[in-house]
Amino acid sequence: MRLLFSKDLGGQRMNPLAENNEKSPLWMQELLDQIKSMTFIADDEEAVLHRCLMAPDICEAPLSYDKLEELDEEDDFTRELGKLVNAKWTGTKRELCEKALLLENTFYKIQAGKRLPGRDTTICLALALGLNMQETKRLLGYLGYGLGEHIKRDFIIMYCLEKGKSPLEVNLVLEKCGLRLLGPND
Repeated sequence: MRLLFSKDLGGQRMNPLAENNEKSPLWMQELLDQIKSMTFIADDEEAVLHRCLMAPDICEAPLSYDKLEELDEEDDFTRELGKLVNAKWTGTKRELCEKALLLENTFYKIQAGKRLPGRDTTICLALALGLNMQETKRLLGYLGYGLGEHIKRDFIIMYCLEKGKSPLEVNLVLEKCGLRLLGPND
């Protein structure tokens, strides 16, 4: 496993995962400060899913049937992803896979419609492609997924989507918050 480093303004190399790193980027410090002052219903969507199974009356409403029908009437996930890749990505597929933290063979199976990605994989692709919030929610909606601002991990992901951050940058924040990282775990 290789360690990833970033450069600070003085050209010095620093490890962004260091525990007491005072040289975190300003956007990251602002996000971490914002998170400290907020209350969330859960740290992770899996905790909410577990609570929903135990006590369905405490959870928010799922994606509406009207919205699902609207998505069914339009292109499928694979076609939509292909359109977004063609419109947003100028590099090679290998570079996209690296940026999205995906194995190339996994990406090609998804692109060919032989495999549907999980939620985190879809989020990684959205971040790597530089999708905005609306495009990301639409892409997730094809697969029955969503993002919730009352879940700490989702809030971080949504903030990073709005700021145009990469999956690696999202993982740096998730790591600092002690949350599950994005990656090929689905």
